[in-house]
Amino acid sequence: MNQEPSVKGRFISLRVKLLVGFTLLFSVVFAIAFYWFFAFATDMALTKIEEDMVTTLYGAIEGIDGDVFAAMAREAESRADGLTDDPRYWEHQAWIEIVHQLEPRAYPYSWVRGDETVENEVLFIGDILRRTYPENATVFREPYITAGSMITGMQELWEDLEPYEDPWGHWISAYAPIRNAAGESVGGLGIDFKADYIYQVQSAIQNRVLLSFTVTYFVLFIFVYMISRALTRPISSLTDMAREVAEGDYEQDIQALYGGKYRDEVSTLARVFEMMVNKVRAREEGLKRQVQKLRIEIDEAKKARQVAEITESDYFQTLKQKARELRQQAAEDE
Repeated sequence: MNQEPSVKGRFISLRVKLLVGFTLLFSVVFAIAFYWFFAFATDMALTKIEEDMVTTLYGAIEGIDGDVFAAMAREAESRADGLTDDPRYWEHQAWIEIVHQLEPRAYPYSWVRGDETVENEVLFIGDILRRTYPENATVFREPYITAGSMITGMQELWEDLEPYEDPWGHWISAYAPIRNAAGESVGGLGIDFKADYIYQVQSAIQNRVLLSFTVTYFVLFIFVYMISRALTRPISSLTDMAREVAEGDYEQDIQALYGGKYRDEVSTLARVFEMMVNKVRAREEGLKRQVQKLRIEIDEAKKARQVAEITESDYFQTLKQKARELRQQAAEDE
């Protein structure tokens, strides 16, 4: 029995290759789809929050009389506790609280320009935190050096849509100018808007997609396993048959691999393999007959050579001569 030739390299079955290949392909496709959906949902949530924030901001500005606001900010006197007894201030604070009640995610505050000799200085006027979180609130006319965004917000709409975090949550901000009857900017109104909804959406996507991915991954794995098994089973059978043929057993039911209603590459390979096996068997049988015939011819030639060696030997010639003499003597005696 011939041994199978050694083959270098590690054997990896076609089924494993299909499983790994399809799994990696699905992982890449899923990662791309997840990233796109995650970014799309985040953008949609951020866009919705931005629309709500800007709408609330402009609605709040509509309720502020710019001339009254400017006069109050200029004329009101501060108390020892940092507030003021000016009724215009408390009307302004009441309106800010109404805005917050209508839109609980919005935390409005207002300011005016500070000392113009100090770069980017503003003075806080109204602040919703004075009622909700007084320990964290600014005082009336408290100076603040801004990075420039609040100064810009006194001239046009300014938005910070990159969510930032503090101990109270995640926020985005927007500023817009407060104008008097002449259309001149006399201050600014800002709104810090809760952006926790964005992270809630992201968390929901991650949790739900992870569950969907796990279930889909399991189903896909079973599906690919079944497909790979259906694809590799006839190839494995053909391999076993080829091994048996190599051992000299030509009685293999190869027709079972291509006898179905539909044909494919495997059935074509099986048909070709059957043709090859039949030809190999015919050649082997022909060789056996030739070897048998040659063996007979060799035996006959060997016998003839042995006979010739005997008849041509001196001893055989001597016996032949004696036999001839005996026959002559017997003839003479008669």
